[in-house]
Amino acid sequence: MSGDWTPSLDAVARRLAAEPRLELWFDVSPLFDEQWTGIPVVAAALARLLLIHLPQTRFFFETTEIKPDFVRDALVRDSGVLLPAAFQDGRANLGPVQLDPARLAIGLNPSVKRVRGVFDVECNLIHDLSTLITPQYHLGANIDHHMQVMQADLASNDVTFCVSAAVRDDLVGYLALDPADVVVAHNGVSWPERFAQQLWNEVGEATVEPYLLMLGTREPRKNVARLLECVERSPSLLEHCRLVIAGKLGWLQSAEPHPVLAAAIAERRIVFPGYVGEYEKYRLLAGARATVYPSFFEGFGLPVLESLSLGTPCVASFSSSLPEAGGPACVYFDPYSISDLHRALRVVLDEDEAAQAARRQACRNQAAAFTWDRMLATILERLGALSFARLP
Repeated sequence: MSGDWTPSLDAVARRLAAEPRLELWFDVSPLFDEQWTGIPVVAAALARLLLIHLPQTRFFFETTEIKPDFVRDALVRDSGVLLPAAFQDGRANLGPVQLDPARLAIGLNPSVKRVRGVFDVECNLIHDLSTLITPQYHLGANIDHHMQVMQADLASNDVTFCVSAAVRDDLVGYLALDPADVVVAHNGVSWPERFAQQLWNEVGEATVEPYLLMLGTREPRKNVARLLECVERSPSLLEHCRLVIAGKLGWLQSAEPHPVLAAAIAERRIVFPGYVGEYEKYRLLAGARATVYPSFFEGFGLPVLESLSLGTPCVASFSSSLPEAGGPACVYFDPYSISDLHRALRVVLDEDEAAQAARRQACRNQAAAFTWDRMLATILERLGALSFARLP
């Protein structure tokens, strides 16, 4: 992580709240997804903190202001399942976004912008440049759309935030952004306190058969095929551990089972539970012998951090931002090498109890440095500096 000092979220929020000439607007469009993974998880974490530390924050979708109670409802559900209908019939709406000319309006977009040029100070959060750097893993229409949108977003930003130093370097190197206008705000990790008690109530001290867990949308960039090929070549892995591959089916992927591993799938040595909600994700992560994250390219790698936060070892590809998130706690491998993946898995699976305990503690230590508070404080500190400088 960056060594730059960041003031506390509470201190930054108090300073902004004390200036009546400033007004913060937060784009809730990622929260309209029914199944929250990746970007919606980040947007939800920031929205929760804003409701606590800057409750006067105003929320918007496109050019419509959204009632805070509907944002709170989605956060309680960990899903935007009700938001689209409530927006369409007007229940969630406060009317068109109307800015007070006597106040400086700050527009914070946690992902791509759906509208631009509305606010006095604008920014958005860039999560990755995968459509530019790894176009082979995307549909052509999506590549064109995402790059056009990103270029327009960047051109209209007063400052651009990104979730890792790797993304910052990509923005500077590939798109020639001024490094002074790009700020790293690392993702964080946290779990509701009730999850631990709920898991204890359900499982207690019972043990389960060891399993390896891969968590993420099943799309080509995530490299699921390499993991399945590794299991195919080394079937002894499935004699000691089941393999759970959790995540919704993405683009350029088939729902048909891998033909060579059909028997293992039929015997439930390999399990595809599909999309899992936040608590089920927590439960799977907490119970896994280790997680596997073989992705070719990531802007951050939130599942890696989520795994480490629960003391669950992670075997991750040495690629893009993943070493930045995983630090020394992960065991890394070449995502193009089946043999190297097998080596990394064996490192974790063959450790004795003392080594396992030490690794679990190292995992927790690494994750502890990444918090949503720090992420939002970093964002608000820079937005505040820009905004105060523009006040008369």
